[in-house]
Amino acid sequence: MRLHLVPGRQPPDLLELPWTIPLEQWESARLVRMARGNSRHVVRFVGDGERVYALKEMAPALTEHEYSALRRMALERLPVVEAVGLVSGRETEAGEPLDAVLVTRYLDFSLPYRYLFGVEGGAALGRRLLDAAVVLLVRLHLDGWWWGDCSLNNLLFRRDAGENLTLK
Repeated sequence: MRLHLVPGRQPPDLLELPWTIPLEQWESARLVRMARGNSRHVVRFVGDGERVYALKEMAPALTEHEYSALRRMALERLPVVEAVGLVSGRETEAGEPLDAVLVTRYLDFSLPYRYLFGVEGGAALGRRLLDAAVVLLVRLHLDGWWWGDCSLNNLLFRRDAGENLTLK
């Protein structure tokens, strides 16, 4: 197993997590419940002191691509979640391969776009959220980025941050 973390940052304490079993089967006191949208991938949240990290299990090539894209977008100061690391080369104790895991820092005070659109806000908030999503996508496009998975589930919204959206 290979745990690759962003250099120069305070690394989260992830080594003792049960990496030899699929995320969906994890049972750990460090798992925390967070508001989240739907995902075609297994996503779990892990507490580490005062911080929370999202762990997203995907095929290794997809994990490496998303990790790299998030890092490059952050260097360009685009509104994306912080890619903290990736875990690859995972195997069960029987030696069967497991998918890789992307580790991102949970965006404090954020809620999934779909959650706000469908649960909290009604029509007025829905229009504001759609406007913010359009602005985000235009900004990414003008900066030369095309995000191929433009789903409501890939947008986070922070009402305390001037209605800014962040891509996850």
